[in-house]
Amino acid sequence: MLNIKLKDIYLGENDGKKEAAYKDDFEKFFVDIDENYKKIQEKKFFLVLGRKGAGKTYFGQYIKKIASSNPLHFCDITSYKDFKFHELLQLRSGDVTPNEYYEIWKWLLLLDIGKLCLSDESVPYSSAKEKLHAFFNNNYSSTKIDSKKIVEITKKGQIRGSFLRSFVDLSAGQKLEEGTYLDYIDDLESVVFEILIESSSKYTTIYDELDDKFRNDEYYKNSIISLLKAADYLNLKAIELNVDLKSIILLRNDIFSLLNDPDLNKLKRVNTLKIDWGTKVAISSPLINMIIVKAKKSSVLISALTDEQAFKTLFPQNIKGVSPDRFILERSFFRPRDVITILNLIIDKYENSTYFGWKGFLDVLKDYSEYLLDEVRNEMYGHYPDDQIDNIFKLLKNFNKHFVKYDELKEYMKKNIYHYQDLELERMLIGLFKFNAIGNKWHNEFKRKEYYTWAHRDEKTDLDLSKTIVIHLGLREALSM
Repeated sequence: MLNIKLKDIYLGENDGKKEAAYKDDFEKFFVDIDENYKKIQEKKFFLVLGRKGAGKTYFGQYIKKIASSNPLHFCDITSYKDFKFHELLQLRSGDVTPNEYYEIWKWLLLLDIGKLCLSDESVPYSSAKEKLHAFFNNNYSSTKIDSKKIVEITKKGQIRGSFLRSFVDLSAGQKLEEGTYLDYIDDLESVVFEILIESSSKYTTIYDELDDKFRNDEYYKNSIISLLKAADYLNLKAIELNVDLKSIILLRNDIFSLLNDPDLNKLKRVNTLKIDWGTKVAISSPLINMIIVKAKKSSVLISALTDEQAFKTLFPQNIKGVSPDRFILERSFFRPRDVITILNLIIDKYENSTYFGWKGFLDVLKDYSEYLLDEVRNEMYGHYPDDQIDNIFKLLKNFNKHFVKYDELKEYMKKNIYHYQDLELERMLIGLFKFNAIGNKWHNEFKRKEYYTWAHRDEKTDLDLSKTIVIHLGLREALSM
C-alpha cells in the first residue's frame, strides 16, 4: 500500500476561472481532450463549444497561461459576466436583423485588439501607434478599461475620433471632432491593422462567460450572432494580411443551437472546436483518464504506477456491487465539473484516507446530488421561466418514483393541481430531457434487454412520452428518492 493521503491529491476546482486563480501551476494539471490546444493554434478554429461545466473557461485560462511564457504572445481574456446585453440596444446599426449588433461588436473587438497592441513594447513607434494612444487617452482615459465602461462611454455618442485621422484628412474636414462610433469604426480598423502589420508578435483575445445573463430572447441571440460574425471577419482579415491575430469565442452549445442564421452553419462546420468528454460508461472514458492524469501529477509515488495500477490503488472497492468508474460516470453529466465535485467532496470529508472507498461515496451522495440539481437548474435558466423549473422539480420530488409513466404523472398532477396550476408539463419534461435530468427506458423483447436513451448520448433524440421516463441517478438523493 502506497503511503498516499487523499488530501495530497489535487484534482482541481469545479470552476476553471477559480482554479487558474488558486493554483499557480494549474496548467500542469490540464488534460487536453482531443488535442484541442493543438487545434486552436490552427488558423481556422476560433469558436469553442461545450456544455456548461465541460471546461471551456479552463481551456481559455490554459491558452492564456501558455501564452504568458512567450514574450511575443499577448493574450487577454474578456469576461462578460454581469454584462447587460440590452445595453447594446442603443448602439445598433441600421443593418437588418440579426446583424444590427455587428458594428458595435466589431468596435469592441478592435478596441480589445488595440489594447493588446499598445501593451506590446516591441511594436515600433509609428504614426498609427501614436494615433491609437491618443484615441484611448482622449476617449477612455487609458487602456485599462473594460467592455462595460466602453459601452457606457460609447452610448453618449461623443467619440472623439479625429485622433485616428491623418492631418490631411482633418484639414479636409471629412470628420467631425465628435461623433458616434459608427463615424469612426473604419478609421479604428485601419489604424489597428496598420499597427498589426508592422508587428512580429502574436495576439489572442478570448471572450468568456457570455452566458451569464443569457435569456432566450431576440436581442441576446442577435447580439451573439453579430459577435460571432465580427470575430470571423477580423480573424479572416488577419489571415489575409498575414497577421498573427485571433479572437476566440467560448460558448455553451445549448445556446449556440438556438441561434438561427444561414452563416452559422459554415462556422459550425469549419471554425468550431467541441469540448466533448464522450458518453461511454467505461474505465476507458476520458474522464477516468483525467482523474489518473491529475493524480499522477499530484504524487511522485502514483506517477510511478501504470494507469491501471493507479486507478486500482485509488479506487480499490466497488460501491454496492457497482464498479467505481461506473458509479462515478452514471451519476455525472459526463463533464469534468461533476467528476471533480464528487471526488473533492470525499477528499474534504476523508482527507487522511489513502483511497476513495465505498463509504466515502455513499456519505457524500446527498451533497453531490444537490450540487447536480443546482447545475441542471442553472443550465435551464434562460431557456425556461424560473417558476416552471421550480414546479417541475417539485412535482417529480412529490411523485417520488425513479421510473415514471407519463399518464400516471399527469394524473397525479391533476389530483394536486392546486400546487401545479400553471405548470406546462409536456414542455418542461422535454426541457428536462434536453438537459439530461431525465431519460427514456424501454424493454426490447426480442433481445430481452433494457435500453436507455439520454440526450447527452444522442443529441438528435427526443423524449418519448409513451416510454418509461427515468430520473437521472445523480439527482435522486436531491429529489428524496
